[in-house]
This record gives sequence, C-alpha cells and structure tokens, in this order.
Amino acid sequence: MKLKTSEKYSVLLLLLTFLLSASTADAAPTINGCQIKRKTNCPGIDLAGANLSNSNLAGSDLAGANLAGANLTNDRISEANLINANLSRADLSNVNLSDSYLTGANLSLAILKNANLSNASLAGANLSDSNLNGANLSLTNLKGANLTDADATNAVFIISSLVGTNLTRTNLTGATLVGSDLRNATLQDTLFCKTTMPDKSINNSSCPVQR
Repeated sequence: MKLKTSEKYSVLLLLLTFLLSASTADAAPTINGCQIKRKTNCPGIDLAGANLSNSNLAGSDLAGANLAGANLTNDRISEANLINANLSRADLSNVNLSDSYLTGANLSLAILKNANLSNASLAGANLSDSNLNGANLSLTNLKGANLTDADATNAVFIISSLVGTNLTRTNLTGATLVGSDLRNATLQDTLFCKTTMPDKSINNSSCPVQR
C-alpha cells in the first residue's frame, strides 16, 4: 500500500520529532561549562550546591573541584581524580567512589552513608564529622586522614591502611577492621562496640554498661 504525500510528510515529521527528543534526552547537562558525563575533564570547576544525583562521572578529572554541599547521591564516580577537591557537606549517599583518588580532599561533614570507597586513595583527606555509616572502605588508603568525630558505624575497613589516621572520637560501633594497619593511629576516645579488630577479635570496650 502506497502512502499519500501528506501521509509521508506526517510520518517523516513524527520520526524527526522522535529523533530530536531522543537527542535532547541523551544530551549531557552542562553546569558552568562542565558537561556532567563520564570521563569529563573539569579540574577546578565550581559545582558547589549542584544537584548531580544519579550522574555518571566515572573516570572524570575533577581535581581541585568545588563540590561543597553538592547532591551526588547514587552517583558513579569510580576511577575519578578528586585530588584536593572540596566535598564538604556534600551528600554522597550510596555513591560509587571505588578506585578514585581523593588525596587531600575535604570531606568534612559529608554524608557517605553506604558509599563504596573500596580501593580509593584518601591519604591526608579530611573526613571529620562525616557520616560513613555502612560505607565500604576495604583496601582503602586512609594514611594520615582525619576522621575526628566521624560516624563509621557498621563501616567496613578490611585490609585498609589507617597508618597515622586520626580516629579521635570516631564511632566504630559494628565496624570491621580485619587486616587493617592501625600503626601510629590516634585512638583517643574512639568508640569500640561490637567492633571487629584487625586480628578478628571483638572489641566491646565502649559498649554501654548493662545493668
């Protein structure tokens, strides 16, 4: 059956409209000149307070970027360069930061609940007052990092480097530290309750006294 000229025109118009809408939907959003996409190259970019939830920034260069207060929930930022980035007060709940470089990054007051930080480099990073509840920090380099007053309840630190890490008042209730290196770590008023230590022993020294 042959289509009339008007019918052909209508079909072509519908196809063009579909292609244009699909292209628009797939286009990566741009904020301050930075495309929010995989392997983006935006060192030093200012994304403070930006809503970047559910984005894919894997393999990106965001060294020195300002992401203070940004919403990065459920993002994939694995294998990314975030050296010296400012992530203070950022919401990184459920984010995948595995294999990323966060050396010297500022993560103070950041929410990293259930985040995947396995095999990441956080040497010298500031994680004071951060929420690491349920986070995976296995094989992570935290040498010299500051976790003062951090909530690391149920966090996993299997075979991680905590050499020289400041764990003052860090809440390690239910945390797993199997195989981790705690040499020269500051453990002043650190909370240990149902905590699995590097030698697999259970530390209940900070558990509430049962009466």
